[in-house]
Amino acid sequence: QIITFACRALQSIMSCLECFGGLFGGNVSQKKSDLKKAKILLQDLIREKSCGPILLRTAWHDAGTYDKANAGKPWPNAGGAIGSIRTPHEIGAPPNAGLQKAIMAYLQPIKNKVPGVSWADLIQLAGATAVQEMGGPKIPMRYGRVDGEPTEKAPPPFGLPSAKPDKPGPEDSAWAAQHLREVFYKYGMNDNDIVALSGAHTVGRAFKDRSGTVEESSQSGTSYTRKGAPQAKKSNTFGGRSWTKNWLEFDNSYFSQMKHHDREVLVFPTDRVLYVDPGFKPHFELFAKDQAAFFAAYADAHQRLSELGSKFSPPCGISGL
Repeated sequence: QIITFACRALQSIMSCLECFGGLFGGNVSQKKSDLKKAKILLQDLIREKSCGPILLRTAWHDAGTYDKANAGKPWPNAGGAIGSIRTPHEIGAPPNAGLQKAIMAYLQPIKNKVPGVSWADLIQLAGATAVQEMGGPKIPMRYGRVDGEPTEKAPPPFGLPSAKPDKPGPEDSAWAAQHLREVFYKYGMNDNDIVALSGAHTVGRAFKDRSGTVEESSQSGTSYTRKGAPQAKKSNTFGGRSWTKNWLEFDNSYFSQMKHHDREVLVFPTDRVLYVDPGFKPHFELFAKDQAAFFAAYADAHQRLSELGSKFSPPCGISGL
């Protein structure tokens, strides 16, 4: 055990020396400059298009393919935040319906301007920037991800969470709790993380012509999402059904308003179970009354989610954006 500990310590020191050397070689400095430029472009995009939710969903769905049970396989076969969502195998699959727009219409033009930023980094930078631009916490992100594509192709839904059980009924809560834990525990997350990350549903919408889980499509919507609704701000995509009234504002209203039974908003079994299940309920109640506690828990969980399966160059990553 002492030898193992010493080896790990030596590996850590060597990794930091590589980073230190990279700084003086200019490579890290250039990468950081490119990342800062990409962040400014993303901020402008989000402010102009009010497209934060789709960028956040794209980042989640790229990272969410990770399974710690496969961590021993050659990289990048455990999945994770490796930029593989842009590949035909993933982007064309049902769980990622609608995300082609995020890749091609929103991110590709930025990638063309900063080709030195990897896809894996750009996708995660977009998600973190979206959270902050919509009023959420600044996430202590690390960059320098290397792009990867698994040689062992996982079938859809790639381990991503589902919103509804196959057979809705009285067992919904039990199914929903089990399902959320099966998905998030394979990321190394706990119940507090599950509830915090679920709070990202404070922004965004579901569509009939995407997930198929609601009746409202991009051609219809609720009073909060249809064309002309003030909550849509500058978005050029209307319709769908949102989880909250102000679905472009990242706050704790997902928790504080869920029990108010607003008929215009969305509540799936995987949402409702958060205030029913004994393991989830204390976290739900805390976040409902304390937005600062939610933001702190969310930022921590999001940062860890964004690094699942990632390989960094330099090994200790690039921070301070």
